[in-house]
Amino acid sequence: MTEISSALMREHQLILKTNQLMNHCANLSQSGNHNFPILEVGVSFVDFIRTFADQFHHAKEEEILFKFLNLEGVLTHCNPVTQMLHEHELGRSLVLRMENAIQAKDEGEFIEAMTGYVSLLSDHIFKENNILYPMAESSLNEEQKNSIVKQYGLAEERLNAGEVWKKYERFSSELEEMLSTAQNQSPNSMG
Repeated sequence: MTEISSALMREHQLILKTNQLMNHCANLSQSGNHNFPILEVGVSFVDFIRTFADQFHHAKEEEILFKFLNLEGVLTHCNPVTQMLHEHELGRSLVLRMENAIQAKDEGEFIEAMTGYVSLLSDHIFKENNILYPMAESSLNEEQKNSIVKQYGLAEERLNAGEVWKKYERFSSELEEMLSTAQNQSPNSMG
């Protein structure tokens, strides 16, 4: 039996990990560590969100999975696709606020928009992993699932998936190191 959600859920893991790192950055910046370059790191967060979460992950959902779920007779009750698309748009508006805050050098506004994004995406991913994807797995037939998997592969090839993954896994690891160093240098750290 073909499974269509495992690749998307794997992508969710990297998004959630980056969300946690965003929260750590916000906490560190708000803890009085004025040496932490939140806006500089914010540029990388916006890049991650725009490239990995939106152009890579959401594109596969919106251009492939959601189109199949909206076919007549697939989801005969309670189709959550409209809500998922709405939440994608809310996320995009928060990213725009983040970009504007970076340009204005407004750390407070940046942190507010970033933590709003983290909260929204954490809830959104929970809904997709626990409601939408199981609905998709049980509602789509094998032929539809095979077509989705094939289209995912073509999208990943077009989007250069291997390089995208390497870049953002490296970003995540480097940010973890940076946060560890900054936390150890924080005037509020114990040790």
